[in-house]
Amino acid sequence: MSLVSAYYSGKSILITGATGFLGKVLIEKLLRCCHDLKAIYVLVRPKDGHPMQTRVENLLKCKLFDRVREEWPNFHEKIKPVGADLTQPNLAISPEDTKELLSEINVIFHCAATVRFDEPLKDALLLNVMGTQQLLVLAHQMKNLEALIHISTAYANCNQRHIEEAFYPVPVEPKKLFDMVTWMDESLVEAITPKLIGDWPNTYTFSKALTEHLIQQEKGDLN
Repeated sequence: MSLVSAYYSGKSILITGATGFLGKVLIEKLLRCCHDLKAIYVLVRPKDGHPMQTRVENLLKCKLFDRVREEWPNFHEKIKPVGADLTQPNLAISPEDTKELLSEINVIFHCAATVRFDEPLKDALLLNVMGTQQLLVLAHQMKNLEALIHISTAYANCNQRHIEEAFYPVPVEPKKLFDMVTWMDESLVEAITPKLIGDWPNTYTFSKALTEHLIQQEKGDLN
């Protein structure tokens, strides 16, 4: 058993963005290489008329999981869907599910994000920044959490000529900016977006930079 497999033995993992590209690959890798993990909880919201359970079932039918399916036919028993929406208060997770997550989760992989370059600023802030902030609130309450891994982007600081593995300052506090655009008319937000994002090329990279700043501020004793 590798050191990685040994670490995940008996662990419960929470994954956001499980139905996205990175989320799918991560789930497949964990299932294929870490058979002794306890469970993978996936936060999923209804979308385009498809309920949460249907989206998860379709996810696990994907060709990506053919090898896992062949080696481990009952792998789906490790997947625990949780109804959630990162844009809603308390992530729209039921009290029962929240209680289970707080007692069970050992590792969080935060993959969820809107990756549209032309996303309206308010929407990008709501999911990428404030969704992460709400997840941090939940994480701070988890009794057995050992690690939280946030998937950012190599382009969060693409406005820098030389980029190091470091946190860079942002021109505005994320939560103050979100509070400001929340009460503004959408046409006004759209008009001032170029001024707000400055030398970032789009709302995606700008919101990711703000999210890194927010995590640095609010991570506390989280690893």
